Amino acid sequence: MPHISDATFTSRAKVHVRSIAQAATDAGRAWAIAPTRHFYRDEKVRRPFTFRERLSIKYKSAKTVFRYSRWTSNAPAVVIQRKGREGLLANVLHVIEVLHRLRPDANVHVDWKLDGSEWGFRYGAVGSDVWAGLFRPIGTSSPPGAFRSSQGIDLALWGSGKDHLSGKALQDQRNAYHRTIAKWIEVTNPNVLSRTHKMHADMIKGRFCLGVHRRVGNIGVSELQKDGKVPTLDALLARCDRLLHLSGSADAAIFLATDDADAVDAFQGAFGPRLIVQDVKRTTASKREVHFGNWGTLSLADAEDVLVDTLLLSRCNALVHASSSVSTMASLLNPNLTLIRLYEAGAD
Repeated sequence: MPHISDATFTSRAKVHVRSIAQAATDAGRAWAIAPTRHFYRDEKVRRPFTFRERLSIKYKSAKTVFRYSRWTSNAPAVVIQRKGREGLLANVLHVIEVLHRLRPDANVHVDWKLDGSEWGFRYGAVGSDVWAGLFRPIGTSSPPGAFRSSQGIDLALWGSGKDHLSGKALQDQRNAYHRTIAKWIEVTNPNVLSRTHKMHADMIKGRFCLGVHRRVGNIGVSELQKDGKVPTLDALLARCDRLLHLSGSADAAIFLATDDADAVDAFQGAFGPRLIVQDVKRTTASKREVHFGNWGTLSLADAEDVLVDTLLLSRCNALVHASSSVSTMASLLNPNLTLIRLYEAGAD
């Protein structure tokens, strides 16, 4: 049996203790937050979880999160897999939550190569490496025997859990994940960088700009909101109009990031030349979100569109939003961004 030095033993013990402490923290948050979505039987009938159902989900979530958090923070090698049922920014958030928990000497690789099993992450042809197309690669290959991470760990980044934290706790989370982003993640796609720079320089820089992320109002999106409802367009327009007035700037603008085709028309009618918006693929409340498009209908260009929207939202003065991975990512990119959470009734 090889000799293990005292220093190595102490280092391993520290990693072990740290992984247990992190796992316990994550499990406690999972218990507090779960479930992260509203229950519904079908697209027309919904009901709240019963007390027994909630307890069962809390127990299973806390148990699963404890296990995955401990494995993630204790493993010497980790592969961060794409979550095939999620969109682009949800997948980025998963990468961040894993990177944030790695042991200092871990060997890590982000594996976003499409294999055809994806439902909501079809940004290219089977075999395409979506991460390498957008970001600086992290790791060059999957280390043999590595722990493969595909499970959400911090439930405050998922579904209705995005509304769990507030005040200092929310700010602390934003600051912590921002440091992780600064250390690990770099956008290298030249199209994303040039478009973001040009739109910011030409339309946003030097003026008050209110960022707005509007999610399409279908039942799948409503299930991920804290109150189970997507804010109405009327409530959103009224809040934005009031905020522009309160800004006191005659040159104030709105940057709208949305996959909702109806929202673009409504904002254009309400704000005219003050509106800044990209020309991207959109859908309606009666249809699926864009990232659930069939194979061959999406490409890396659609991922670029979402990433440009997110980067520009992070550069606005304030962000009006519902629960979404896009708005959460923007808030982590810029932890000083003022967040204005809009609920169905229009209250913060």
